Amino acid sequence: MMTLVYSTTSPFARKVLVMATELGLREQIRLEIAHPLRNAGVVSAANPLGKVPCLLPGTGPMVINSPAICRYLQRQAQSRMDLLSSAALSITDVERIEALADGVMDAAVALVMESLRPQEQQSPLWQERWNSAIARTLQHITSHELSALSRTTETLAEIALACALGYLNFRLPQLAWAEAHPALKEWFETVSRVPSLSDTAPAD
Repeated sequence: MMTLVYSTTSPFARKVLVMATELGLREQIRLEIAHPLRNAGVVSAANPLGKVPCLLPGTGPMVINSPAICRYLQRQAQSRMDLLSSAALSITDVERIEALADGVMDAAVALVMESLRPQEQQSPLWQERWNSAIARTLQHITSHELSALSRTTETLAEIALACALGYLNFRLPQLAWAEAHPALKEWFETVSRVPSLSDTAPAD
């Protein structure tokens, strides 16, 4: 039995759980719910970086960082479906789109954490950089990547992007990204109906 140190608010942890579910590995994973700030001791005991997600395989060392965990799970799935490529997306395509989605998550989490600081300590410069990074990336995805994406969780690319957009809606609704990207909004609304995504919607 594997243990996934998991936060219900983390888009990276959600990505891993959706991947595990789609690979048919969910029943082999025990969730240990731990918030990186409120349960820092639990998280740090599993991962010295103090970050989620962290996968404890049961035997062998921990697996950290969501891309590494997702690829570990793909290897564990053996002959089951391959979520690292598809007829429309090569391995390199999936890796690129996953990296773009992860970058959106990184910038969004940074914005959320910055907003928790006292107003006088917040950095308008960095807030603008993170907001701009999100806006540019969503525009790139809409213009250059969206047409190749399926409307299901066919690959890790769709999974990662759905988790990124879900986090924006959850924590940063004021960005109103969907208004600027109606085609991306339509895609997100469709893919979000997949059970592995609807069952893992972020929550405090």
